[in-house]
Amino acid sequence: MEIEVHNIIVKLAEKKDIRLTYQREKILKILIENKYKHLTVGDIYCLSQQDNHPIALPTIYRTLDMLEKNGIITKNDFGDGAARYEFKRTKNEIHHHLICEKCGKIIHITGLLPSNLSELLMKEKGFQSKYQSLKIYGLCQECLKLEGA
Repeated sequence: MEIEVHNIIVKLAEKKDIRLTYQREKILKILIENKYKHLTVGDIYCLSQQDNHPIALPTIYRTLDMLEKNGIITKNDFGDGAARYEFKRTKNEIHHHLICEKCGKIIHITGLLPSNLSELLMKEKGFQSKYQSLKIYGLCQECLKLEGA
């Protein structure tokens, strides 16, 4: 897994013409290894400390900003006041989110919208989407059970 993640990072850096520093590689590694989670800056900082070589918070912020501008990661706002980051999926891996308003759980959903939504929007409305994201807020099964609904 370690070599595979490193190869992905090196290919991304070459493709986007990004200088690959130790800190950038470490942040990308954390995001790739947690690609089904929505990490906050604090999460990334804590995960960077696991090998006793933490990355400074300003470096994390700058790196995340640069990675987002280069289309490598996605910054999400789920209404809880914390920016959450995830490794950007390919066009074939479009997913959306169900967000529990009580416990904050985020559930990935796929297949809800047609995979050719961008094409349909362009054809019907003359609009080209760069990224698709649908967020549905409500209560997860566990919270519904606790409320007796």
